[in-house]
Amino acid sequence: MALQEDDQLTRVAFSASEVADAARAEALRLLDADTALHTEWIAGLAVNSAAPDEVLRRVFTVDPLPDARYWLAYRKLSPHAARAAVAHRDPQVRGILAENPHLPPDELAVLTEDPDPKVRRIALVMACEYAVELPTELTVRLAAAPEARLRYFATGLPGLPSETLLSLAEDPDPRVRAAAIDSWSLPRLRPEVRAAAEADPDPQVRKAVARATHVDVPLPTTVEDFLSETDEHRRRDAACTAPLTPALSAFLASHQDDSMRHGAARNPHTPTALALTLATDPDPSVRLAVSLRADVTEEQRAAIDYTVPPGRHPVPAWVEERFDDPDALREIAASSHVLLRRGVTRAPKLPSDVVERLATDDDYFVRLMLCENDRAPHELLVEMFVDWNGLSWGSMAYHRNFARPGLARFANDPNHRLRYAALFDSSAEPELVERLSHDEDDMVRRHAAVDPRLPFPRLVELLGANGMPRAAAQNPALPTELMHQLLDVAGVAHVGR
Repeated sequence: MALQEDDQLTRVAFSASEVADAARAEALRLLDADTALHTEWIAGLAVNSAAPDEVLRRVFTVDPLPDARYWLAYRKLSPHAARAAVAHRDPQVRGILAENPHLPPDELAVLTEDPDPKVRRIALVMACEYAVELPTELTVRLAAAPEARLRYFATGLPGLPSETLLSLAEDPDPRVRAAAIDSWSLPRLRPEVRAAAEADPDPQVRKAVARATHVDVPLPTTVEDFLSETDEHRRRDAACTAPLTPALSAFLASHQDDSMRHGAARNPHTPTALALTLATDPDPSVRLAVSLRADVTEEQRAAIDYTVPPGRHPVPAWVEERFDDPDALREIAASSHVLLRRGVTRAPKLPSDVVERLATDDDYFVRLMLCENDRAPHELLVEMFVDWNGLSWGSMAYHRNFARPGLARFANDPNHRLRYAALFDSSAEPELVERLSHDEDDMVRRHAAVDPRLPFPRLVELLGANGMPRAAAQNPALPTELMHQLLDVAGVAHVGR
C-alpha cells in the first residue's frame, strides 16, 4: 500500500536500480490491475517514432485501440507503425487510418483493397483527393471493381491508364460514365461511344458531355454587350477583370449597384483618373478597392478614407506579380497601406532588410503574417509565440528559425509558454529538461516528458499514473526492452515475425 501512496510503482517495477524482489513483484501486481494506465502506454507507444517493428506489431493487435479517432487520423506514423496499423483487425480502425493524409502510398494502396467496403471507399477517396500515385495494376483493378462507387472514384486516380479511363465511359452505371467524360476523354472516344454519350438517357452523362464541349465566351467589354448579358456572375466578373472600353468603365463607375462600382474600382483596365473619382464613394468597399490599386500613388492612397475590415484579405494580384522583384518588395513594404504590407509578407524571397522592416511594423497582423514566412526572424517568432492566441500559435515553435540555443534562458520565466519554448533549445541540459518535467503547467510537463534528453529515472517515474504516462511512452529514448515490458504488463500478447 505504501507503494501506491508514494506513486513510485513504475520506478520500483522498471528501474534499473537494485530493488527487493518482493517490492518489484508488488509494484508489478498493482500495475497489472491499472487498465487506465495500460491505455495511456499503448496510445503513447503507437506514435513513438523510435518504436521498432516488433513493438508496433504488438500495439496494433490491441482491440479496441485506445482513442484511435483522436490521433490515428492525423498523426504522422513511422513506416513500421503504418504497416502494422493497416493489419489491425477492426475495420473502424483501418477506416480512421485511411483518412490520414500522411499515410504512405504503399499502405494506402493496401487499404483500397481492404475487405471492408467502407474502408475501401475512404482509401480511394483519399487517394483521389491527395493525388496519390497508386500502382498502375491496382488502379486498373479498382476501375473494374464490382462496386460502382469504387469505379466512380477510380476515374479520378492520377495513375489510371488512358485506355482504362476511356473504357469507363461505357460503364453500366451512369455516374461512372459521367465521371469518365471530360474535355480530354470525349474527343478520344470511339465515334459510336461518343454518339451514345451525347444521346445518353441519363442527364448526368449529358451534362458531362456539355461541360466537355463548352466553349468560354469572352466577357462583355462594351456597354451594349454588358447590357445584353443575362448571367449576373459574368456581369460581375466583367466589371472586375475584363478589358473594358472607356464607355463601359464610365458606365460601371457611376452604376447604382455598389458591386458594379466596386468591380470598376478593382479592374486594372479602369483608367486611373476614373478610378480616383471613386475614392470618395459612399460605399467603404469601393473606397478600399481604389486604395489597393497598383496605379495609385502613395500620396493618393493616403488621402483615401478607407476602412480595413477584420479578417484575412487576399494578396492583390499586382503585389503577387512583384514577389520576385526585390526593389518592388521594398517599395510595397514601405507603403502606408496596411493590406499591402500584409500582402508582401507572403513573398517567399523577402530581402533581409524587408524582413527586418516588417518585423517591427506597427500593425500587429503584419508581424503575425510574417511569422508564416520561411524567413521570419527568431525574435519575432518568440514574441508572437507568447502573445498570439489564435490556433496557429503552437505551430510557430516548429518554424525553422524558432528552435535555437539561448531559449533555455526562459526556463524560469513566469510565462508558461516561454518555459515551454526553453525545451526547444538544442543545447539545454538534461537537468533543465528534468526540472521542467515537474512544471505546474501540463503543456510544459508533457513536452518535457517526450524530450529524449529527459534522464531515465525521471522518464520511468512519468510512466506512472500521476505522471505523464502517454507522453512518457511516446519518448523516443524509451528502451525497446522497456517498451515490451509495458506491453507485457498491459497484457498485450507477443506476435510472431
